[in-house]
Amino acid sequence: MKRYFLFILLALLPAQALPAESADSGKLDAKSGFPEITDKPFVVFNEGFTSAWVTRIVLQEDRSNFVIKDFMPGVCFGFTTHNMRPLNSTVRLAVYYPYASTFNGVPQKAKNVIRYAVDCFAGPVFQPDMWNYVRFNLAPGIHVLYQTGDRFCYIDLGAAALAGVEFPVSRGWTVLLDGLFAVDYGNLGTNAAMEPYDYVWEYQLSLSVRYSVKAPNRYSYLRAK
Repeated sequence: MKRYFLFILLALLPAQALPAESADSGKLDAKSGFPEITDKPFVVFNEGFTSAWVTRIVLQEDRSNFVIKDFMPGVCFGFTTHNMRPLNSTVRLAVYYPYASTFNGVPQKAKNVIRYAVDCFAGPVFQPDMWNYVRFNLAPGIHVLYQTGDRFCYIDLGAAALAGVEFPVSRGWTVLLDGLFAVDYGNLGTNAAMEPYDYVWEYQLSLSVRYSVKAPNRYSYLRAK
């Protein structure tokens, strides 16, 4: 019995004598002493063109509802984090010009030429790995819109969902096609006292490009020489 106990003890001693850092195959940081992080977090940027369609509805009992629709072209800018476990995040900013507006289908002529809108979306992004040459992005998040008009300054706040497709053109260049749908509370602006809205929603469609050296495309349509 003593021989068996001595054999087990000798078998366990080498494992206990190993230093803690040898269990990790990576290099140790000279300053902290912890294993060095090889996949460091970083962000990639994209920019392009976008359009938004905003619908605001005031319910009526004895007549048809008031439906106000705005069409706004603009430009967008965004960034997405990488190597941020457990989830990466995306932020999208857009600047729009309220180009056209209708009231119950009738076009409305704007009196004020200086009009603009600023839009923001942020949330965690899911990137399912399904195909090599077409990648998908899905992101639920928070949506905010600030829009100036002839009568009011609108502030919309709500929830949104973004769905995007990435096309890896080359090793560094990627084309992105994104669609966004938001359901907002539209009574945070100056319209709240005189013209509160019962329903507010918004569609967005954007086409943008991204160039990145840190996040190259492993598979692409155009291969480098």
